[in-house]
Amino acid sequence: MKKISILILALVATICFNACVEDDEPTFVVQEDQATAPSIVTANSTVTLNKDIEGDQALTIVWNDAEYNFQTPVTYTIVAAQAGTEFENAIEAAVTTERSYTWTVSDLNDLAIKSGLLVDQEGAIEVRVISSLGSNGGVAMESNILILTLTPYSTELPRLLLPGNYAMASGYGADWAPQDAETPAVVAESFTSQVYQGYVYFANNDSKFKFITGPEWVTFPDYGFNGTEGTLVDGDGEQDIPVATAGYYRVTADLENLEYKLESMEWALTGSSTPLGFAPAEAGPDQDHDMVYDKDKRTWSVTLDLTAGEIKFRANDSWALNFGNDDNGDGSLDEGGSNITVDAGGTYIITLDLSNPRAYTYSLTPVTI
Repeated sequence: MKKISILILALVATICFNACVEDDEPTFVVQEDQATAPSIVTANSTVTLNKDIEGDQALTIVWNDAEYNFQTPVTYTIVAAQAGTEFENAIEAAVTTERSYTWTVSDLNDLAIKSGLLVDQEGAIEVRVISSLGSNGGVAMESNILILTLTPYSTELPRLLLPGNYAMASGYGADWAPQDAETPAVVAESFTSQVYQGYVYFANNDSKFKFITGPEWVTFPDYGFNGTEGTLVDGDGEQDIPVATAGYYRVTADLENLEYKLESMEWALTGSSTPLGFAPAEAGPDQDHDMVYDKDKRTWSVTLDLTAGEIKFRANDSWALNFGNDDNGDGSLDEGGSNITVDAGGTYIITLDLSNPRAYTYSLTPVTI
């Protein structure tokens, strides 16, 4: 009996000892007087931002490690704000466990714009590094401030606004108001191009408009009609550009050659998925399914019973202008692009949206009964 009691006591002691060992995790207390914040060693800099090399490295920021009174992993958060704002509305630029971080030209340009710097105007942002422990940002310490002087470039293609007397009646906001965000625009082919294009609806006959490079009449150059159809002028003799007949137009402006073009457009759907099948190569009526324009939604649409197969959008009963898939991956339907696949048959609302210049989209919405 005595032996059994001894064995039981030994077993209980062993269990208690193991429980103490397993449950007793070490606790570390940060001694603030023994902790040192991270210190940025990169000098204040002026960085040139050039869209032509936006994928290249622009700047590497380096800092000395934060030091705590015990060894532990440290997280570094890089924050930025427009200079002089005392980091109000600061932007989190990056999170890392390293002691350096590199921005590409594109990344740094985006950071400058998000921080509040204006495109094509020199400004400054302030950057600092915040060290912390654990996943909840504990024991945060802030570094010194790095000042970066930058001139951000636009990430949007150049555009011309088309204020005129047609805007309100056509679903675009106020008349003759380039400052109105709803005023239509045409967009350049590239950042270096002077050829602009887009689609605009004119609800009434005898509409008038002008091209302008920005949202203020006094500040930005505007272009009008010089009395000869298709010719633009900036300055003396400039008149409002006339649109004699109401309708939906492809609008093209060439500022290099001071020319413009207005092409009336009616859009339709064709393809093997449609009841009429693909339209033949020869232009002609009744070969495709006409779409209807909605000025409030700024889209073309048609409701059809489709089968599995392919579709395309085409203008004016002809293949001369047609839109297909986004083959080049730029987020816009491609002129002359490949056929669009319809995976399953059914009744669909097919919508074509040309309201955002050079960012054209479509949708297939099943109709459920």
